[in-house]
Formats: sequence, C-alpha cells, structure tokens
Amino acid sequence: RVLFRSGLANGWARSRRLGAFAAACTLATLDHPGVDARDRAAWIQRHSRRFSRAVGMEVRVTGDPSDAQAWVGNHLGYLDILGLASVGPVAFVAKAEVARWPLLGRLATQGGTIYVDRTRRMAVGEVVGHIRQRATTGVPVVFFPEGTSTNGHGVLPFHAPLFEPLVDLGLKVAPFAIRMESSAGVEPAYWGDMTFGPHFLSLLGHQRLVMHLRFGEAAVLGGNRKQVAAAWHERVLALHRSMG
Repeated sequence: RVLFRSGLANGWARSRRLGAFAAACTLATLDHPGVDARDRAAWIQRHSRRFSRAVGMEVRVTGDPSDAQAWVGNHLGYLDILGLASVGPVAFVAKAEVARWPLLGRLATQGGTIYVDRTRRMAVGEVVGHIRQRATTGVPVVFFPEGTSTNGHGVLPFHAPLFEPLVDLGLKVAPFAIRMESSAGVEPAYWGDMTFGPHFLSLLGHQRLVMHLRFGEAAVLGGNRKQVAAAWHERVLALHRSMG
C-alpha cells in the first residue's frame, strides 16, 4: 500500500509538472526576446525562473557574483541553465551540441548563448569577440570548463583553452559550485549516455529537488592559461567540497 501510494503521488506530481512545463513553454514561445544582449539575458532569466517553478526546483544561493563579468564552475546538465539564469541575467558559453537539446536548447539559443564548435580551429577567436561584446553591455558570461556534464560527485579537470578568452580580456571571474539534492530514486544530473526524454519524465516525479549554488570571491584572471585552469579548478573544487 505504501509503495502504491508513493507511486500514485509521483505520477500525480509528474502530470502536474508536465502541464506546468508545457504552459511555461507556451509563454516562452509567445515572449520574443529582443536582439540586444541585455534583453536576451533578461529574457532567459525570466523564463528560467518560470521553468524552475514548473519542474518544482528550488534554487538556494550562497555568495554574491554580482560584481563579476564571468562565472566559472562545474556542470551537472540542463538544470544548470535554469538554476544559474535564475540568479541573474547572464549569457552561457556552451558546446554547439547544446543548441540541439530538446526544448532547453531553444531556451539557451534565444537567451543569447555563445556556442563553441570545438571542431573548428577559429572557434576560440570568435568566442573572444562575443564575450567582449557581452562584457561591454554588462552581461556576465557563464563557463563550464569541465567540457562535459557529470554526476556531481566531484569536479573534473578544467580544459585550459576555455580560459583563453577570460585571460585575454582580463575579466573579473567568480567561481561557483553546484550540488543537487533530490528525493530517493531521482537522478537530477544529466550526464553520460542518458537520453533526455526518459530522464526528464523521471525527474518530474520527484518529491524534493533543490539546487545548491555556492559562489566564491571574484578575481581577475592572469597568467598562463594552463596554470589559470589548474588554479581555478582548485577554487571550484574547494567550494564543492565545502558543500558537504
């Protein structure tokens, strides 16, 4: 009986959240972002908060990144976009494949995400130009220098080339760490060979879903990009470990 009631509650929660998510999708479709970077950043913040509420995710933030021009941290999957954009109007730097993610890929694109095609040698140079443009308009850029998403149990080494634009532009950067808290049987991270549809439907049946975001002190990057990548990996790792 207990298992039956639990399954019934999960099914009801899933149906209710699926309906709320569909309504949020409709609102996002009808609400066209402007072409200005600040308009797009405000658009993705607005709708990320709606999507977070729709899926029943609570976002808890420690620290204040408001004086930073870029945020750097670990990556657990598509929920990161919703949680981080809920904190403030930002632009994401992401691999080109994110544009093809169902639903959330469109959210990222319309929100002004800067895509990196790592198969092209000139990609980093183009990214520098886009980041410089965001920096001049006061929109922080968000990087995930692990280069992929993980299960959140640790922090992978950071890819040094991804720090080149930050070092070249002398941006003030805030480190952050993400940890997810969820009810039993729910895997909030989207990583490895997972498929979006089954993962998302399972996620919607949760009884508790909390994203913990911890920001560290912002600083200007400088020096050899490999050394910078290693040093900032340690900063993010320390934040991650401090979250228990």
